[in-house]
Amino acid sequence: MVIDVHVHPVSRDMVRDPRNLRMMERDAACLAHDDAVSLLIERMDRAGVDRACLMGPTAGDGIALTNDMVRTAVARHPRRLLGFVGVDPIGDDPGRAREVVLEAIDDWGFRGVGELCGDLLDARYEPIYRLCAERQVPLLVHVGIPLPSMLLRHGQPTMLDELAHRHPELTIVAAHVGMPWFLETIAVAVRHPNVHLDVSAIPVLGRDAVVHGILGLLWERGLEDRVLFGTDFPLVDPARYLPLLRRGPSWLARRLTRLPRMTAAMRDKLLGENAERLLRL
Repeated sequence: MVIDVHVHPVSRDMVRDPRNLRMMERDAACLAHDDAVSLLIERMDRAGVDRACLMGPTAGDGIALTNDMVRTAVARHPRRLLGFVGVDPIGDDPGRAREVVLEAIDDWGFRGVGELCGDLLDARYEPIYRLCAERQVPLLVHVGIPLPSMLLRHGQPTMLDELAHRHPELTIVAAHVGMPWFLETIAVAVRHPNVHLDVSAIPVLGRDAVVHGILGLLWERGLEDRVLFGTDFPLVDPARYLPLLRRGPSWLARRLTRLPRMTAAMRDKLLGENAERLLRL
């Protein structure tokens, strides 16, 4: 089973902040005008992706996505899509934020919380962390360059390191391997066994060789059991990205970098096995 753990069911007409729209119109490979879910299913079919995790709304991203929209999309395609619930611990009162997560996980069958952004060390986030640990669901957090409407400092991996240190019982998925701070983010994962890494959106900031170089570093550091395939659709087209990941680095690239090759077992873990275990499918 091939599982994309990081997808946003977002179309052009949902992007309210003009700064974000300019960036997405420039960089997004699959920005649909109005029906992002239909385009996602079409691109999944073309790529050979079996299931995808839809992220809920993210505070501060200027996008008119709601958890109800994610719920509706999952209901339309229950064999293909899985839901993650978005929550705003700063904008909502603590009781309301907890209710949102509980309803999504207990009643709707959502599989995790994400994509969470902002000041992850703010005390108002703590009830969400405790709830994820209690329900044993992963928390997917943004690490790396955010949308223009959001603060760059909130995407830096030092915050991830402190969060993982405070909450070793919490299963954390760090998005984008923290691009462009991938070395620091890999170091955080090496330090903290509760931190997993998704490889989404890397092609937006780097060429194919960068993708393969990062994968080689992950294998070298022994992280093959904690690496997850993700695209960050609509920014990245799964029909283009998945073949790149399946192929792995060329012989010449491995010769030049002296990084380990990707075995068939590593490829299977990256593309689905690790996600199956993490999501308890």
